[in-house]
Amino acid sequence: MKATAQMLFVLGMFLAPVEVNASSCSSYYISEITLVSPGDNEAGRVQTFVGFGASKEEAEKNALGSCSHIQLDLETCLASDRVLDRNAPSDDAKTSLHKKYSKAVKRITGCD
Repeated sequence: MKATAQMLFVLGMFLAPVEVNASSCSSYYISEITLVSPGDNEAGRVQTFVGFGASKEEAEKNALGSCSHIQLDLETCLASDRVLDRNAPSDDAKTSLHKKYSKAVKRITGCD
């Protein structure tokens, strides 16, 4: 009984990523935060944090998590320039995140 449960667990570990890999890359969202540190006196010094996710909320959470982890100030991250878009070409001329990060999304998520 214990061996069967372990075998199902191991089999599930191998099958779970297959479902993720089958997802279309265009179904992922990309969130980008551009942060200019308030303590920096030099012009042009910025940091960019990017998050990917299957939903808008997940992408935003991943980007904010990275930003606040490094800056230790979530309010600074929330007040910074933020862009969110699908990883797909769109008619919206405001953002081209899919052009900047399409290879990264594919590499990190394993999408098609």
